[in-house]
Amino acid sequence: MKLDLFALLQNEIRPALGCTEPAAVALACAVAASYLDGPPLRVEVQTDPNVFKNGMGVFIPGTTQTGLALASALGALARKPELELEVLSGCGEHLAQAQQMVLNQQVSVTPTRPRGGLSILAHVTSEDGQATALIEGSHTHVAKVTVDGVVAFEREIQTQESNNQSASDLLDYSIKELVTACKDLPEQAYKFLIDCALSNQAVAKAGISQQLGLGLGWRYQELIHSGQLNRDLVSLVQTATAGAADARMSGYDAPVYSTNGSGNQGITASLPVLVVGQELHKTEHEIGIALAISQIITIYVKQHIGKLSALCACAVAAAIGSSCGITFLLDAPYSALEETIKLMVANLTGMICDGAKLSCSLKLTTAACTAVQTAMLAKLGMVAHVGDGIIAATAEETLRNLGTVSNPGMIETDNVILNVMMKATN
Repeated sequence: MKLDLFALLQNEIRPALGCTEPAAVALACAVAASYLDGPPLRVEVQTDPNVFKNGMGVFIPGTTQTGLALASALGALARKPELELEVLSGCGEHLAQAQQMVLNQQVSVTPTRPRGGLSILAHVTSEDGQATALIEGSHTHVAKVTVDGVVAFEREIQTQESNNQSASDLLDYSIKELVTACKDLPEQAYKFLIDCALSNQAVAKAGISQQLGLGLGWRYQELIHSGQLNRDLVSLVQTATAGAADARMSGYDAPVYSTNGSGNQGITASLPVLVVGQELHKTEHEIGIALAISQIITIYVKQHIGKLSALCACAVAAAIGSSCGITFLLDAPYSALEETIKLMVANLTGMICDGAKLSCSLKLTTAACTAVQTAMLAKLGMVAHVGDGIIAATAEETLRNLGTVSNPGMIETDNVILNVMMKATN
């Protein structure tokens, strides 16, 4: 295989503080502000509809507030673009000033960029001039910067890919080829994946012990302790996944490792696999392979449904990947892994994304629970039959059908979701 999966994994799995949409907006503002000498006087941001939708209701790390306007002001004031998706780290010292800028209507964020691809255009004005920064294609790809109308920096989207590895290249391979390659990665790749998963597990423990966010992880733990829930693989996966989502959505001031630019996808693609591997007393090597399968399949599915869409990618991408990794840990044959993909598509395709918020922990928990159960059912020989809804003869064709449902199928659904959300907040 010519594709360097380790390089691809390193490019797609990155630390992110808080929700990645506010972080990406703050990053664009930080980039623009870094080209100016004076403090920002006005910040104007245009985003694509999905970035706007995903950033409306999530808490900003280190604060008790939500909103893209506050994230924009904090990014422009702190001016630390080198931190990328951790750009909001340590922004507390600027919080009062950022809040005042928002209150004074010096900040505006509107969903006016083109639909279809991730796009953020930040325009920052100071006493000495104006600068714009365009993030496009991914949460950290700065495509263009202008200062007083003159281009100061510009690059193509594909140049961001590490070692010329592009996630879209995965579609040139069969799922079986990718799974086989995941079993033959260098040991440092498995160590990287385990370290990322353990970091996410630490965030989950904080979410549970501190009863953060919706408190779902803490409640699951209480149900287990009281005997109302059995202590089994499903309940343990539910608890850990919920705890991490609770922490992240509440603005817990510690990064999680994201996948495809999404922290919640990173949580769902890593924690269920890690927990199952730990409970089954698998070796680090085996857990590393399972995590590689989960992450690669997650990234593969996202190439079909799009960077951002009306579908909840934690359910229809990360949970599919996670279920495949768990299937490997259950010592099921490869045929069961492909059936796992089709069963997951048959089950969770309809879950919508209505933005990042505290209740995302409910969706992540449902997806993670389903991932474990589906892997078990597939090992026992359960199949989703061809022609059952969008299920096709192969896993690859089934995922192509899923992509069609997402785009163009659910574009109007996405418009309706955003309109409903905006009306609800007015």
